[in-house]
Amino acid sequence: MIKKNLFSGHSLFWLVTLSALVGLTLPVLIQDGMFMDAILYTSVSHNLGTDIGTFWFPQFSKLNVGELSSFHEQPPLIFGIQSLFFRLLGDSMYIERFYTFLVMCITAMLINILWKSIYRNNEQTRRMGWLPILLWITIPICFWSYSNNMHENTMGVFTLLAVLLTYNTLQSDKQGVVRMILPGIFIFLATFSKGLPGFFPITTPLIYWLTTKRIRFSKAILYTVFLLGIPLLIYAILICFTESRESLSMYFFKRALLRINEVPTTNNRFYTLISLFQDLLPQLSFTVIILTVALVKKIKLSQAGDKSLFLFFMGVGFAGSLPLMLTMVQKGFYYVPSLPFFAIGLAILISPVLLHYIEKINVEGRKYKTAVGCGLLLFLSVIAFSLFQTGKASRDKEMLEDVYLIKGIVPKYDSISVPDRIWNDWSLQCYLIRYCNINMVPGNETKFHLVEKNNRTDSLPGYKSVYIPTSHYDLFSRKTIEKKF
Repeated sequence: MIKKNLFSGHSLFWLVTLSALVGLTLPVLIQDGMFMDAILYTSVSHNLGTDIGTFWFPQFSKLNVGELSSFHEQPPLIFGIQSLFFRLLGDSMYIERFYTFLVMCITAMLINILWKSIYRNNEQTRRMGWLPILLWITIPICFWSYSNNMHENTMGVFTLLAVLLTYNTLQSDKQGVVRMILPGIFIFLATFSKGLPGFFPITTPLIYWLTTKRIRFSKAILYTVFLLGIPLLIYAILICFTESRESLSMYFFKRALLRINEVPTTNNRFYTLISLFQDLLPQLSFTVIILTVALVKKIKLSQAGDKSLFLFFMGVGFAGSLPLMLTMVQKGFYYVPSLPFFAIGLAILISPVLLHYIEKINVEGRKYKTAVGCGLLLFLSVIAFSLFQTGKASRDKEMLEDVYLIKGIVPKYDSISVPDRIWNDWSLQCYLIRYCNINMVPGNETKFHLVEKNNRTDSLPGYKSVYIPTSHYDLFSRKTIEKKF
């Protein structure tokens, strides 16, 4: 039994999938530097973990964002969750990276659980959980997101749980609205992580009815209303309390609606659809190749119910991505929570073809055992390569070197004044906050002042140069006024 499990027809593919999971994310995660939004959110979570700010009113810096007294670019849940990791594990830059990697592993595990639920009565296909995971993690925007501490990563865990539990209820003989309470709570947690986009799992019953016709339309409507009602009820309770009401109001009215109305990120309404197609192009191309092989070799393309389940999961994926086009605030990583469902849908379509060939593998043969050994070697090599990236920077290398030099001069929790052109350098602001607890403020009213080397002001009244070997910035400190006796 042990020998059979060790050299099953799926062992090699699991090793390749694990290698992809680690190889596409860990080498970047283990290095210093992150995308600006990621380090911004990390800074807020880190502050909360060191008792700067509160759950309902987190803090980024002394001036925060949008002239608000606290930070409300996103709802507070993920800041609260990540702050616990800083409280428990310390101050290292690897805390947020461990958190991001952990969330990725949890997401992969949930994809496998959902796959097993789909094929609970099909032992061979049920063991192919590696396929949707491999299709998912190789989506470019997906592994990019999990190489950065993006909020969509955590939101994706909650939406995946909501769909998983809803799907299990819809498939079960023991259907009932009571079983929708838990997925409704996970939908609330998704919206409490990233706002309105977290509501998309409420469409699951209607999409299930539309694609499978296995439940009545009236029941699909009832379940949808219930899934929507649970988070709305929780929000109704929260707005009864002053702190939570004020916090949520500031997020929704002063930040979310403001961005939607006044800060578009694209001038193309169909940006999300185009970007989604481009990101899924490798998976779509692979699917076309597999289906072409099946057609040429006359391999059965589907199992019972596969077509309807393919349409169901693709429908859930579109429900999590296309509504983003309702506003002009669109970015590729916004639809990351929808990607597991596209991966599962495509995996359902091609799994019978791949299984046809996997079942022909001689798992006791020398060639296959050698291949499994090579797969294991690949996995170990990926881990070794990742560890060799320690101490490097994946981005902003020179800026980070300057930040660490500044950290050695400017005291913790102090402020540095900067010209307006540097004030808008949010990456610099975020690194100074995350690694040094140093605030940037516009003007020149503080003890320390920072300017760019290529825009250096030769004469700063009342300041003297601090000589440190920085690459991009020059640091000045206010001169001490000598008293005359």
